[in-house]
Amino acid sequence: MYCIGIDVSKQELVTYDGERRRTFPNTADLEELAAFLKKKDGEVTVVFEPTSTYSRPLELLCRTRKVRCWCLNPRDIPQLREVSQGRSKTDRTDAELLWQYGQDHGPGQLLEEDNLGRALKASLSCYAQAQKARIACQELLEALSHDPTTPTGLIEDLREETKRLKAREKRELAHAQALIEKDERARKGFASLFEIPGIGGLTATVLVALFRRYPGTNRKEIAALVGMDPAEHRSGSSVHGRARIEKPGDGFVRKTLYEATLAAVRYNPAVRALYERLKAKGKPEKAARIAAARKLLFAHAVYHSGQPYQTLEPSGG
Repeated sequence: MYCIGIDVSKQELVTYDGERRRTFPNTADLEELAAFLKKKDGEVTVVFEPTSTYSRPLELLCRTRKVRCWCLNPRDIPQLREVSQGRSKTDRTDAELLWQYGQDHGPGQLLEEDNLGRALKASLSCYAQAQKARIACQELLEALSHDPTTPTGLIEDLREETKRLKAREKRELAHAQALIEKDERARKGFASLFEIPGIGGLTATVLVALFRRYPGTNRKEIAALVGMDPAEHRSGSSVHGRARIEKPGDGFVRKTLYEATLAAVRYNPAVRALYERLKAKGKPEKAARIAAARKLLFAHAVYHSGQPYQTLEPSGG
């Protein structure tokens, strides 16, 4: 088996195969990497950590070329680094750690084709971009509206642009939900998620896309992939840093879940109980809401079980 660890960044892929370190451009078709792997005899296993959009070409290459791979949870790399005596984080050491994982675990898995999952991701990415632009436009409009010297025409242009972006948000979300309606399993999953108090149409759509992208995960792994699991910072007896989330993965998913806690704290008894308990202990608002967002990931069990939320409703923290 030929194994290669690949550390993914925006512009390049840093690789290690047990002998040499190489760098390939992270292009849409990954032409150079594909040509390199094609020359290898026997079975090839690629080991990498999903990094949202930047790892998508690599995932597609593995799927279309039937290349076996290990897609590691973002929480695995820090643990692997600790095992290897806490070496500093660099692209090179990450590539080596990924290669070592492949050596230890053997041939990877073949990625399943999921056209719906990819289409949902693309549509939600467009939604997120429109939302970000609309918020920026609204903030600028509000700021300039308080300045009496701002030309009236400019204010009107900003209002029209805000309306246009808001309409685009609605179109992208409607398109994503129309895609879900065409798939029986996704449609049933969406319906069960929508029954959970505090989860609306946007959050349910985002969660369907997330759960389809990582079909073999459990709730704890999903929390890590989203970047909502607290990581401890300890070393010996002298370093006792406060646990905090590392924020890997898709920031839009994390933001959507975080905003969903506004409704969940009001209408979801299990989420409200956790939130109020943490606040009573003196936890900051942000920390309590992040914990509430993690609690909402109980939706993972609801989606995969096919059972009504009422029969699986979590209790406690």
